[in-house]
Amino acid sequence: MVQYFIYFLIGGTVVALVAYVGSHINGMLAAFVASLPVLFLINVLLMYQNGGVTASITYAKGALLFLPAFACYAGVTLWLLPRLGMPWALLPGLPIYLLPIMLIRKVVHPKVLKTKTLPTETAKEMTECKKF
Repeated sequence: MVQYFIYFLIGGTVVALVAYVGSHINGMLAAFVASLPVLFLINVLLMYQNGGVTASITYAKGALLFLPAFACYAGVTLWLLPRLGMPWALLPGLPIYLLPIMLIRKVVHPKVLKTKTLPTETAKEMTECKKF
C-alpha cells in the first residue's frame, strides 16, 4: 500500500511542477516538461518491478497505440480554446479521444497488445511460486 502512496507523490510532483512552470515561468517550457517521458519511464519501471517484462511491453505498446488519439485531442483543444475558453474547449475533445480508444481496444488490442511470456520471466515466476 505504501508503494501506491509513493506513486501518487511522484505523479503529483510532476503535475505540480508543470502547473507551476506554466503559470510562473513559461507555458512553452511547461509543455516541454509535461511532454518529457518522465511519467512514461517511471510507469515502465514500476510495471517491470511489479509485473515483469510482459507487463512493461504491453504498457509501452498501449502508449504508442493511444498516441494518435491524444494528438487529435490536443489539436481539438488547441483549436477550440480561443473560441470557447476553458473548460469548454476540453469537453468536445473527450469523445474525440475516447471513441478511437474504444475502437482500438476492440479491434487492435487483442492482436497487437498480446505479448508472449518470455522464458526468463516464466522461470522467475516459477521460482516465486516455489517460495509459497
